Amino acid sequence: MKKIRFGPVVILTTLVVLFTTMALADSIDDLHKFILYPTVRVRADNSVGSGVIFTCKQCTGRYDTYILTNHHVVDSAIQINEEWDSLEKKSIKKEKRATIEVEIFKYLNMSTATGTLLVLTDIVEWNKDHDLALLKMRSDEKVESVKLLPKDKVDKLRIFDPVYVCGSGLGRSPFPTAGQIASLSDEIDNLPYWMLNAPSVFGNSGGGAFLQATQEYIGIPSRIAVTWAVWAPNAVYHMSYIIPISRIYKWLEETGWAELYDPKAIKHEDWLKEKKEKGKEK
Repeated sequence: MKKIRFGPVVILTTLVVLFTTMALADSIDDLHKFILYPTVRVRADNSVGSGVIFTCKQCTGRYDTYILTNHHVVDSAIQINEEWDSLEKKSIKKEKRATIEVEIFKYLNMSTATGTLLVLTDIVEWNKDHDLALLKMRSDEKVESVKLLPKDKVDKLRIFDPVYVCGSGLGRSPFPTAGQIASLSDEIDNLPYWMLNAPSVFGNSGGGAFLQATQEYIGIPSRIAVTWAVWAPNAVYHMSYIIPISRIYKWLEETGWAELYDPKAIKHEDWLKEKKEKGKEK
């Protein structure tokens, strides 16, 4: 029987293929962990949209989970009415927030959606102008959250950077689309937006946009371009606009929720106390 000798080139090629395959498998695992699994479906009254698990913070004996979405996804759950206050002896505006239903998807063999875990969730912060809403789940279990793009890397983003968009488009289970950053300088209603050419559809609102290379979360899909043909509007799905993470960070700082991305930031409860004390001083 002849012995087969493998030369150094063959061995090197085999090792390259082996390590490439392993790296690809790790990459696919990370895409599931940091993009697919943290993407949830959000239901508010008759509205269905998307959200991402922004952070899952470990506390004493439990986890606090916060979800970021668009205000227009949960708008129907927020009511502001003028009512008579018997203590103040006058009519005042009162806000009522309905309970939100968040669905975390369960998967078989990593990718096959087999059902959902429905968790009742509360709106803890919202802003109509920014089109942002922060939700807190009524659950103390650990769940997968997104990997956030650090603040010092925001200015390093460039047009042509490959991205993914993930959300519950048309109300179905979360799915990704791929594209690139197309613009970093759009302005809508006097607020900054970034444009992606990754296709986005109705229902993706509130989901996530991520860098392909690092799976880092860079913003919220919120709008798509629309043109008019005769009397009918036509959506341009490959011109989608996201609320950039830089604006999300700023909003969280302004509302006392910086602790959700910065472990050194003041706790929200302490921020509220300081704000109340400053109000008394005035």
